[in-house]
Amino acid sequence: MTWVGLFFIACCRRGASRAVLLACVGLLMATASARAELLQPVVSLSEATPVVSLAGRSQFMIDRGGRLSASDIESRQAALPFAVRPAGHQVLLAGRDALWIRFSARGSSLENHWLLEVDLPGVDSVALFYRDAAGQWVEQQAGDSLPQSAWPQRGLQPLLALSSETGRDVAYFLRIQHDRVPFSGGLSIKTQTFASQQAQRTQFMLGAYFGLAALAIFVALANALVYRDRGFGTYVVYIAAMVLAQAGITGVGGMLFWPDHPGLNNPMTFFMPVFAGAAGVWFVRTVVTPRQFSVLLDRATMGFILALLAVAGYDVVVPSVAGFDLSMNLMALSMALVMLLLVLATARGDRPTRWIAAGFGLLVLGGTFPLARNLGLMSSGFLSEYGLMLGSSLEIPLLFYGLSRRLNEQTESRARARALAVTDPLTGLASRRKLLTQLQMSLARARSGRPFAMMVLELANHASLAREHGSECAERALVLAAASLKRVVREIDTVARVGDQQFAVLMEGPCSLDEANAMATHAVAQGLRETSDLPEGATLRFHVALCVLPLMGLDAAATLQTLLQEVELIAPNARKTIRLVKG
Repeated sequence: MTWVGLFFIACCRRGASRAVLLACVGLLMATASARAELLQPVVSLSEATPVVSLAGRSQFMIDRGGRLSASDIESRQAALPFAVRPAGHQVLLAGRDALWIRFSARGSSLENHWLLEVDLPGVDSVALFYRDAAGQWVEQQAGDSLPQSAWPQRGLQPLLALSSETGRDVAYFLRIQHDRVPFSGGLSIKTQTFASQQAQRTQFMLGAYFGLAALAIFVALANALVYRDRGFGTYVVYIAAMVLAQAGITGVGGMLFWPDHPGLNNPMTFFMPVFAGAAGVWFVRTVVTPRQFSVLLDRATMGFILALLAVAGYDVVVPSVAGFDLSMNLMALSMALVMLLLVLATARGDRPTRWIAAGFGLLVLGGTFPLARNLGLMSSGFLSEYGLMLGSSLEIPLLFYGLSRRLNEQTESRARARALAVTDPLTGLASRRKLLTQLQMSLARARSGRPFAMMVLELANHASLAREHGSECAERALVLAAASLKRVVREIDTVARVGDQQFAVLMEGPCSLDEANAMATHAVAQGLRETSDLPEGATLRFHVALCVLPLMGLDAAATLQTLLQEVELIAPNARKTIRLVKG
């Protein structure tokens, strides 16, 4: 009986006034109502409902400094400021602060083994307390501060077993410690079977993500090594950092990769995402090259990379809420900078960059949810836990495709550049450099007794065509001369442009002087035919210097120079336009 009730009885015996009695009654009813609101009903567990949420069915209080034990909470709970914990409840804990949650549950069947799930991978420390039938405390602990071998149930997030007793109300006390990031994890009671099925689905999704990332890293590394492409190299670093960050955030790392080293959990959860952000900015800087837009923009990009690395490194050595908030703000600014660089490159017409911009756009969209949770703007849930991973899973193939398109375009550009080095851009014939290379190889083979032939042709009326019909007609005549020579020679022969209006034909197969002379005659006759591509009456007049090689003691360059000098000796109006050069 409360003191209000005793006071009410005393008032009745002493004949107190009606107003006083009514006030006492009102106070008593209000106190009873508040007490009833605080004491939530016992959670009834049955196989008909395999999962039960504790939102609205549990109470919480904050123990600043974490000085209270489970026994203290039990003995003093009537005086402690417990309040109903609603869905989406968030609380920021610092240092050794502890969040205490209490609830009561009763099992109705021994067929199901019930587990309490703390739905937040990465929670620092969780401890569940209850008394068994003998009145002894039962304690279970889990969380990132402990190795997985010390957890009651191995998993991505803590799973703590409830009492197996039936027919008795069991009071549970849950202590949670979670530094720097607001704790907003949901609490639910699940059967062992339901929790196992849910874990299998989650692990399948995570396995698909990590498998995709591993494949992308392997192929990108091969491309980086084979093609010496810096874009694929930075892509490997970025995706590898993102994978390690996801391993820390989702709890996969603590469960599979470093189960016996809990000291790696916090660095992978806090440092690696920021490092991945710095690697992402580096990747975009490599692909976009912001220096082409502005030197200041390029320096700002490099400054963001260094700032992210410095803040992340300092936060590992000296963890603090301020350091975490600063790193999150820098991450948000760096993503804005990344999108700016990609938009500038896309606007410039860089088509592969559109795919990279789309990939980062999806990552930013997915990363908005965990960022909002870390800043206390939303509670923990599926999107806050896996939004970044979903965005990353879509980003990985888009970035890879964009890099592949970029590599193809660069390869084609390099191939065109190499082709221009050995090809005449106007006529499409081989260049003088390529002809000399081929000629030197033929001269080397000719020492074994395999003679061959070569002729140099000059378009003798090129200057007159330019003078009478203009430079455009003169250039068209050069193109027509090249096409005419291609029709005359054999497939094994090499036709090259070796001067402004000089051409050379290297007849590489065994060729006698008569055969070479017949080809030269054919070329001269082919040029004298009228064509609609030239003005009426205009033809191509070739002068030809011809010889069978090798010439005694002459290398490739000297041989070509000799034939060029010989063809210049033919008079402009000479009737005999083919000059035979003897060795």
